[in-house]
Amino acid sequence: MSEPLLRMPGATLVTRLKVYDTPSPDGQGSGTPHLHLACTEMYFTLAGVGGVEIIDNDGFKFIELPQFSAFVFSAGTLHRLISRDNLEVLIVMQNSGLPERGDTICTFKKEVMADELRYHKAIRASSLEDAYRRRNESVDGFLEIKAAFERSKEEGRAALEELYTNAQRLTRSKHKDWYETVAKGAFAEAQDSLHQIVELTAGKTGHLKLAQHFFRPSEPYNTVGYCGKLNRYFDPATFLPEGVKL
Repeated sequence: MSEPLLRMPGATLVTRLKVYDTPSPDGQGSGTPHLHLACTEMYFTLAGVGGVEIIDNDGFKFIELPQFSAFVFSAGTLHRLISRDNLEVLIVMQNSGLPERGDTICTFKKEVMADELRYHKAIRASSLEDAYRRRNESVDGFLEIKAAFERSKEEGRAALEELYTNAQRLTRSKHKDWYETVAKGAFAEAQDSLHQIVELTAGKTGHLKLAQHFFRPSEPYNTVGYCGKLNRYFDPATFLPEGVKL
């Protein structure tokens, strides 16, 4: 029996995040409003005070995130983390960190979303200053959609549908790569689990002799992300010997 790949459970991505606390256009310390096109996400509150603003087909809502609480939301949920006092969260992301490979769409204003070159220029951030600029421009678009829902549910849903349509168009070139990422990650992990159950049912325990482990020590926040300073614990979600690639 060949040695299996060691993956995060379900081929997930785990990230520790300290949310930006600098004021955004509406005065709140916040991350960058965005949505995911193919992934469910979970926030687990580690420390601090804050919450998350969301917009979905039912409109706008604010959810407090007390310490050690968990909030789970699926693809299509516009979300924006709000930090009132040093909010830190642990993020668990579906599909081998697919959002880090283009599944994340910011909520820029309509004119930016409609122009592919402007969108990709706006989404790039190589410094903390760039990240704040990207955050602020995305908040502007988020507030437009929130205002549309305040006027009427019909107008809000139309604005949301326009965002979804633009998001699909802006990411078309990446969909094949996303498919392969899920096929080699979460889907392969599920298939491996089913195979192990079949083997156990047949009285075979060989896979148990191939047990593996991986340790990742704590590190400082070292990356500028959409919503704050990041420490990605497990990315990629598959642990391979040095120099080996899938």
